[in-house]
Amino acid sequence: MGILKKLIAVLVILILVNIGFVLYGQASFEATIKTLGKAFAENNATEPVAKKLPENIRSYIQKSGLEKNPYKILALQLEGQYRNKPSSKWMKMHALALLRPSADMLWGIRLESNPIVTFNALETYHAGKASMQMLLFGIIPTGEIENSAFARSELARVLAYGAYNPALLKLAAIEYRAIDDRRVEATIRDANISATVTFFITPAGDIAEVTSQDRIRPLKQGGMQRAGWRMRILSYGEFDGLRLPREVEEAWIIDGNALPYSKTLLDSAKRL
Repeated sequence: MGILKKLIAVLVILILVNIGFVLYGQASFEATIKTLGKAFAENNATEPVAKKLPENIRSYIQKSGLEKNPYKILALQLEGQYRNKPSSKWMKMHALALLRPSADMLWGIRLESNPIVTFNALETYHAGKASMQMLLFGIIPTGEIENSAFARSELARVLAYGAYNPALLKLAAIEYRAIDDRRVEATIRDANISATVTFFITPAGDIAEVTSQDRIRPLKQGGMQRAGWRMRILSYGEFDGLRLPREVEEAWIIDGNALPYSKTLLDSAKRL
């Protein structure tokens, strides 16, 4: 009985230490986000806009409410689920994104594998360079991706998230090509790289889906796989005067099969 009590006491101490580690790690991660967010806000140059846009893109921007509710930075908070592969269990996900009317992006993500173990990811894109850092408990590095292929993938993501960031879609750096009445191909050029996505727009003027062949799927042990990618927008909502995607599902397309890896719900958006 004495040994059992000791084992229980040790277990309780380990749990408390882990909880303290999580709380400290999360505080450290959030401090990093605030620091980077401040730098993100200060580095805010005005980009030239296009003189003419495709009608369905122009209609989407108009419907978003951007004209009456402009912004320099858009801060998004999202809740949802994430998994690395189809056989993995879904983890709770909390995310903060900072976007603006330029090819820039900052994401801070927290994944909860269970009530004690958390993983954090910090993703940035700026001036043709992208980085993703993975941190256990918010402070222990477990991986990092930073190369030209990943930069192109993240630039495609920046462009696709123009659905959240309608001011971006006005940039002169984006070249549009109408495929048909509902599909528009968009190519963005930044620094020395470019990336392409296709917007699927409904007759009502909503972006319903975005696809790309320029995304890179991170694999275990630092590997990467070029894969098709799809973002489906399941519903819209109004946030701080803007009509933005509310419920979104993202999936990798492998051998023609959709492998959903992220399901998010936009909790709030703030114009800054």
